[in-house]
Amino acid sequence: MRDHIHTIPVLDALRDPDGCAFCVMERKLENDCLQFILGPAYMEDDVRMETNKVGFCKNHMQAMYKEQNRLGLALMLHTHMQKLCKDTDTIINGKLPAKLFNKDPGGVSPRLKAYLSKTYDGCYVCKRVSDTFARYVDTFFYLWNKGGEESKLIATQEGYCLPHYITLLVAAETRSNRDKFLDMLYNTWQKQAHKLEEDLDWFVQKFDHRNADAPWKNSKDAVPRAIAFLSGGLLDD
Repeated sequence: MRDHIHTIPVLDALRDPDGCAFCVMERKLENDCLQFILGPAYMEDDVRMETNKVGFCKNHMQAMYKEQNRLGLALMLHTHMQKLCKDTDTIINGKLPAKLFNKDPGGVSPRLKAYLSKTYDGCYVCKRVSDTFARYVDTFFYLWNKGGEESKLIATQEGYCLPHYITLLVAAETRSNRDKFLDMLYNTWQKQAHKLEEDLDWFVQKFDHRNADAPWKNSKDAVPRAIAFLSGGLLDD
């Protein structure tokens, strides 16, 4: 199995035995993007123009704050706030042409609401991660359709989280070898879901005094595994 630049991130995640491969991909994409944003990128005009316009969601704002580069974050927030103040001052002072809203502004409040809703309806990190992740899904199906070791690696995955099962079900609709892939996916789902249900059942039963001395089997971490499965993402240790 020869790795190529476009397949390496997907193959690396598929070889990772810890949980959903797509959660592994998303976490790495997110971490790489945060490091990019707080690295030299914050001094690049094209990046700053985009972050000034779009901003960041709550989760990624907090994630960046936890990093060590407070100066880089402060610079991005400052220029973002400059643009925000300039645009909202223009709206409040009535200098923005109403035609830009494609409707009767009806006063300052509707125009201000329209602008703020648009401004905070996105996140630079979310968009960057989402765009790259979509290419990873394409690469995943490319590897599946290649056959050989690549498709065998996919077929032997222990499973995915629920949100990424949905991602694969939706994406499979327009792919070649759809039926073969879905048969494999259904089988993987049933094994994973039933095994998790059984582990949760035994975890609960262990709290019965009659089972106090019985072995835990594979149920000790059933609760965090269930959370990761149902909600997506990788739980921190």
